[in-house]
Amino acid sequence: MEQKTKQIKQLTEHLLEKYGSENILVTDYWDADNTAIGLADKTKKYTVYITNYGRPENVFYVSLENPTTTEDFPYTPGGEFDNLSAEEVEKILIKHLKLTE
Repeated sequence: MEQKTKQIKQLTEHLLEKYGSENILVTDYWDADNTAIGLADKTKKYTVYITNYGRPENVFYVSLENPTTTEDFPYTPGGEFDNLSAEEVEKILIKHLKLTE
């Protein structure tokens, strides 16, 4: 997390603090990408990939990953969203990871 952009760190820290690190797991499969982070549910079946690469400050792109339905691919795409505020990212994350406020 230390190498991530300020916006990614702030958003991740806010979500972990609000929903608990026991409910949201950091799944950072993109160590070399300081503009991206993965957050998963506690089963690691559902992941929310978040990036702010090439976007204005505090504007994010989100890609959702669902459990795989085939052995050919590690996950099933669950949707993509762009030009999101931090609040919009949080709403998508809550729904996708089945969290409660």
